[in-house]
Amino acid sequence: MKYSRRDLGLLFPALVAAGGSAQTTAPSEAAAAANTVEKLPLIKTHAYLYNEIPVTTNGKNKSRRMFTAKTHTGFKIESHQSDIAPGEVNHPPHQHLREEMMLVRLGTMELTISGKPYRLGPGDVGVIGSNEIHNAKNVGTTRAEYFIVNIGRDDV
Repeated sequence: MKYSRRDLGLLFPALVAAGGSAQTTAPSEAAAAANTVEKLPLIKTHAYLYNEIPVTTNGKNKSRRMFTAKTHTGFKIESHQSDIAPGEVNHPPHQHLREEMMLVRLGTMELTISGKPYRLGPGDVGVIGSNEIHNAKNVGTTRAEYFIVNIGRDDV
């Protein structure tokens, strides 16, 4: 059977309309599916050089996104560095399924986990358990710097 260009011109809009109505995934679901752990790159041996990572500024605070990837066992692993001004908080209290570690490099941070404050200084590590409400405040007189390392999935 032969089709003319005119026949195909009439058929094409119908096919596009049929394809659009056949979509069953909502746009927000499609975006979430695109951000699943399975889509992340596998973490490989690599050096993340502090002075080469772009700085993002949020008010008086700064941060550097080190990496976001997945391990060979399928867990999400992410790390970032934050630089918090005196008296400032890192973010509003929140919680998530994954576990998290705060490793303080400079200054004095008060890490609050489920209402309990932990004062952390250079070399100290705070561990935040799964689903614990947490945030942190720079309680010192100078800028505070720390690294966050978290591992685990939030999509299960």
